[in-house]
Amino acid sequence: MPDQNPPDLELCRRYLALRPPPGRLLLCGVTGSHHYGFSSADSDIDLKGIHQAPTEQILSLFPGRDNHDALEDFEGVECDLTTNELSQALRLLIKGNGNLHERLATPFQLVESQLVAELQDLGLRARSRASHGHYRGYLHGMRREHLKQDPPRAKSLLYTFRVALTGIHLLETGELVAHLPSLAPEYGFAEVLELAEVKIAGAEKEPAPEPLATELRARWPELEERLDAARDRSPLPEQATNVDEIEAWLVARRREGFGS
Repeated sequence: MPDQNPPDLELCRRYLALRPPPGRLLLCGVTGSHHYGFSSADSDIDLKGIHQAPTEQILSLFPGRDNHDALEDFEGVECDLTTNELSQALRLLIKGNGNLHERLATPFQLVESQLVAELQDLGLRARSRASHGHYRGYLHGMRREHLKQDPPRAKSLLYTFRVALTGIHLLETGELVAHLPSLAPEYGFAEVLELAEVKIAGAEKEPAPEPLATELRARWPELEERLDAARDRSPLPEQATNVDEIEAWLVARRREGFGS
């Protein structure tokens, strides 16, 4: 199923130029519905990245926040930007945080540099069973959000399948794939594609149609069981095995910033 509403990467770059994080932007990619394969024409653009704070901020008595956030309408598109400071981002990566791993893996990258490739390589080799907790918790959160909505929306229901199937695939294969139209038929959930088509042709707040929504919600227990089973048989290590290398890479970036 081809993606019908790809992100405008040049618009994204213009927005980053308008709302840059403090210091140096090391990496930023488009995630959210565009990465997951079910964006509608009115979808917002989720921009997630990693920045290196300036030296004076790191050494300051009051170093400030680790996150840089901006949310606003820009050229007719809602842009939602979050970047994490490098130390925080690498700690989250080691802990198996799927949000950090996915921003490294998205094909919609906005920064071109050797450091992007190095970060992606470090992230690839940091993949571990620790990500199970992230995806299981995210699945529970999206189920709650979907059931609170009145009426329940297609987007949140799609998210439950996207989150679980990304986690299952990562744990079973070591490969990070966030594109739901690719994952759903591979794991026996082809009917999810019908819901994705409704969302793509509709709107960001498109209601989940019945009886399809009820049929898909009935498969939630199967998603959770398969996610837990994938963790138990995963070929990935229990925890990231390249922590020392990640720390050495971080120290090298700090020394560059300090000019030594």
